[in-house]
Amino acid sequence: MAGKYEKEITIEIAIKNIVNRTYLLPAIQRKFRWSSSQIEVLFDSIMRGYPINTFMFWNVKDELVKRSFKFYQFLERYCERFEEDNPDFDTNGHGDFYAVIDGQQRLTSLYIGLKGSYAYKLPRKWWPKTKDDSILPPRKLYLNLLAPLDEEDNEEMMEYEFKFLTIKEYNKSLEKKDKFWFKVGEILNFSEAETNDDVLDIVMDYLNKEGYSDNKYARKTLTRLYFAMRKDEIVHFYNESNQQIDHVLDIFIRTNHGGTPLSYSDLLMSIAIANWKNDAREQIDTLVNQVRFGSDMEFSINRDFVLKAALTLTDADVMFKVKNFTQKQVEE
Repeated sequence: MAGKYEKEITIEIAIKNIVNRTYLLPAIQRKFRWSSSQIEVLFDSIMRGYPINTFMFWNVKDELVKRSFKFYQFLERYCERFEEDNPDFDTNGHGDFYAVIDGQQRLTSLYIGLKGSYAYKLPRKWWPKTKDDSILPPRKLYLNLLAPLDEEDNEEMMEYEFKFLTIKEYNKSLEKKDKFWFKVGEILNFSEAETNDDVLDIVMDYLNKEGYSDNKYARKTLTRLYFAMRKDEIVHFYNESNQQIDHVLDIFIRTNHGGTPLSYSDLLMSIAIANWKNDAREQIDTLVNQVRFGSDMEFSINRDFVLKAALTLTDADVMFKVKNFTQKQVEE
């Protein structure tokens, strides 16, 4: 059965689908790699009405696929080096869901910006051995409602000032009062607008309470944010309904061919995980981290190195070919 394009949905609906586990990530997907600035630019693009490209989902219905193929939840609280792995999700007995084949980075960015946090190392600090909020403080995404950015004065040519802030940075801004930082995720907690005219009333109720009802830019910007997140149907997606894993793998390879080349580990992991005795991703990533953190950062390996070594030791072809990774080969 061929796939087809479905009716567009809002970002709010997409986020709800992530929260209730209607959207999951297949094991073939790579880790989340976007920087905080890339997320900020994405939100700026959405506010300005720029297209964010089409997504591709796989409508998983087959119980055998749910039992034999590994799926993950979306990453909500990203922390550089220490919380980069997606949580496992047991789909055995789970209802039908959509696996994201193309668009993971964008959807995760939206989810982190609206529901989660992003932590990266402060400058001039040494990397800790374990997660340390004083060195890698969690940051929430905010939008300045007082004034736009000067496009000529920032490298990303952003118009709207989106920024990930720590609690300390946010509290400091309250003392200066030169900016009015609105936590972006709060827009999802605003009342539901039955009509477009209701949006302005909802926005004005909030600005009245905050003392900014006379600020025209604040009114226009917050109204635009409401429409961009909750009213505009900008999430275009193609839905693949074929339940054959090999067919979906082929689609994944084709859709990623024009972008960043897929590493061996990204492609092999999806097949290896299904036949691995234990959790392949956890075991390999644990080994990688042991080497990285156990050598005071003087030596590092990655998944590619581990899997290529395993293939070499079993006299297998290190080139990616689906036929070379049967259950027997993976077990060996």
